Amino acid sequence: MYELIGISLALAALLALNALASLVADVAWRAVRPRASRWRAETRAHFIFALRVFPPALAAAFAFALLVPAYVLTEPANTKETAGLKLLLIAAASAAGLLLAVWRVAGTMLATRRLAREWQRRAELIEVEGVSLPAYRIRHRFPVIAVVGVFRPRLFIASQVFDALSADEIAAALAHERSHVRSRDNFKRAALQASQDALLFAPLGRTLTRAWIGDCELAADESAAAESPNAALDLASAIIKISRLIPAGARPLMPAGAHLLGEDEDSLSRRVRNLLRLATPDDRARLLTHTRAERLAVWALRLGLCAAFALAVTQPSFLRVTHAAIEQVVANLR
Repeated sequence: MYELIGISLALAALLALNALASLVADVAWRAVRPRASRWRAETRAHFIFALRVFPPALAAAFAFALLVPAYVLTEPANTKETAGLKLLLIAAASAAGLLLAVWRVAGTMLATRRLAREWQRRAELIEVEGVSLPAYRIRHRFPVIAVVGVFRPRLFIASQVFDALSADEIAAALAHERSHVRSRDNFKRAALQASQDALLFAPLGRTLTRAWIGDCELAADESAAAESPNAALDLASAIIKISRLIPAGARPLMPAGAHLLGEDEDSLSRRVRNLLRLATPDDRARLLTHTRAERLAVWALRLGLCAAFALAVTQPSFLRVTHAAIEQVVANLR
């Protein structure tokens, strides 16, 4: 019973804290969003990602760095307490969420590997200037230009893309994809997917996930636009040309990949307008200048969260307080 109570408490704490912190993060983003609209897309993407991974990270840190040690060090092994039905049900729901997250991420990885292998079988390995990734030219009905894979990303470009785009437009599109690789966006997508699945069917955090996906594409556009004075116009032209090549009703199948057109076709007009704005000298100058306030906001969030938790767990009284809370939880969930 000692082990069952400990495991159940850890699982219940994971679910409860994840849900509560996700709600707080969602509310915080809604409050900050009007001001954040003036930030660069890269800064917003970093900020949103930090907010989104904060709930599961906090829950895991609390459960394994505080609750479990407090239980092991202060709870007698021959305890007479029993795990109540409510506690067991919450723990079971938490375990189901964790298993679903692992299952979904594993499925995404396997689907990505199968997709990459399928494309590689009928692909031609090519050398692309400015690209260090393995690059392949493929024949595909969808105008693919995408980085596929999390740990070993590969670049795939459909033949019709080479035919439709000029050299400068291809260079701008590739700069967009390089930005995704540098930012490890495919890995972040998998992490966000796991974070969301861990809450089962609760909608908490989905607003942040959608916002991150949109700003992730805008950030890659901004990075590409910064490479040369005409890059913004070249990328806007590439997006328009590639979108016109899409067959009616076709959608890209990207289990874990970053496609130039992104996941939301409705955002393409917003991206093109943003690129046209970035082509002006004033906006390009602002793009090339990282404001101190934006950097400070992201690092303050990261350091603040780490410092708060480190301060909490290093206080000697925290184990006693945590154990008292454990006793109360077990009593209330019988």
